[in-house]
Amino acid sequence: MSTHTIFIGIGTNAEYGSLMLQSARRKLGIAFRGEQRFSEPVQTQPVDFPGSRLFLNQVAVIETTVPPTLMRSLLKGIERELGRKPEEVQEGIVKIDLDLLSVDGQVLKAEDWKRDYVQAALAELGA
Repeated sequence: MSTHTIFIGIGTNAEYGSLMLQSARRKLGIAFRGEQRFSEPVQTQPVDFPGSRLFLNQVAVIETTVPPTLMRSLLKGIERELGRKPEEVQEGIVKIDLDLLSVDGQVLKAEDWKRDYVQAALAELGA
């Protein structure tokens, strides 16, 4: 089995954001099993959610043997487990957002990758 290096953006604007990030980190650990490091959470202004409360964001870097073809579905499953609902997102409530930013050096979400907090997190993680 080959090992993959992945970067995941984690975000929430839930009232209990710190607890939501903690739950997401725990579930990522179970799903992706491998060496994991997380940047410090930072508050950011909402993007594409006018009038929303501030977001709490962080970045994970994980070494995993999970095949890339399964990664997105695992992330979507974790979002559902943590209570993310499409109708709430339409109202500007994002309980949890897990975005696969990069796999093995290939950037998948270029817009997100360029964000200041992601770049700061990458520097913090030594990536």
